[in-house]
Amino acid sequence: MAKMKLKVGVIGVGAIADERHLPYWHELEAEGRVELIGVCDIRKDRAEEMAAKYGARSVYFDYQKMLRDGQYDIIDVCTQNRFHAPITVAALKAGAHVLVEKPMAMNAAECRAMIKAATSAKRRLMVAQHMRFEAPNEKLKEVIQSGRLGQVYSANATYLRRRGIPGWGKFHLRRESLGGPLIDIGVHVMDLAVWLMGCPKPIAASGKVYRKFGDRDDLCNGDWGEPYPPSEFDVEDYASAYVRFEKDITMTVEVSWAANIAEERSGITILGDKAGISTDPLGLYGYDGRSLTSTRFDWLPNQEGHRMEIRHFTECVEGKLPVRVQPAESLRIQQIIDAIYESSRRNREVPIKAV
Repeated sequence: MAKMKLKVGVIGVGAIADERHLPYWHELEAEGRVELIGVCDIRKDRAEEMAAKYGARSVYFDYQKMLRDGQYDIIDVCTQNRFHAPITVAALKAGAHVLVEKPMAMNAAECRAMIKAATSAKRRLMVAQHMRFEAPNEKLKEVIQSGRLGQVYSANATYLRRRGIPGWGKFHLRRESLGGPLIDIGVHVMDLAVWLMGCPKPIAASGKVYRKFGDRDDLCNGDWGEPYPPSEFDVEDYASAYVRFEKDITMTVEVSWAANIAEERSGITILGDKAGISTDPLGLYGYDGRSLTSTRFDWLPNQEGHRMEIRHFTECVEGKLPVRVQPAESLRIQQIIDAIYESSRRNREVPIKAV
């Protein structure tokens, strides 16, 4: 008997959906595993364009009508941050499993509401943290799980652009996105670092955020464009933090959309008492007796993280399997982000009551 195709709907079909989600749903449709039933966007022209491009059966401009009209197995949420929670909750209540773009939501309270809705509906919920699905990071996870690092005690998560303030969408507005690079690109490297360390529970965070470039009329933003009025920019463009976890584990964080550095740099470093790992340069670094050692990986599969996360989520729904990015883990990352912003406002360390 032929396997039933999963009915998929995508809500929010801007750049991230067009470049990193819809192509891979289209690929799965060509394999006979899913059907792209509907797409939805508040911009009519964009919704119609993406429906035509990827062959969606129906076009919507109101997600509530979309959920009422169809019975979806999977809803993929690719909207602006402030819509993640309400759309996810509505989709779960409508009976769909939900893949939602990062960040999970605008605050920890919204994340809890999403988890509660998933639990009540007995549906899968996963945040699209694509870096967990990239081959180099999967390899590092394998190395750490083998015990070769010994006792892991600290991590560094860095993502710094020389100039790279998003010149599209509404990334620069706090009411739409909550914050700047901390919740935009910081969420990626923090999630990856915490996952590689085994997802320890955070207990406190101390941080500071700055706005030094985004609201300036004289900003040189490279190739990223400057279509927003500088006076509208009300989020940070730099953040640094120190996070403490259970078991005496720590993490330092530094992220920026604009910094006076030589060139963009990003990566994760994790230290253990037997060895350490780094994403850039990718490798395992330790010692053997009185000599220092380096292990590099000469070949790894060329796999796109977004493609693999979408295939993984589909497999989890098909086979009723647990998702790699557990909702509680994404909630903890949001708790860290919330605590960093609060710490910056209050100029002191903020405790975290992690789930």
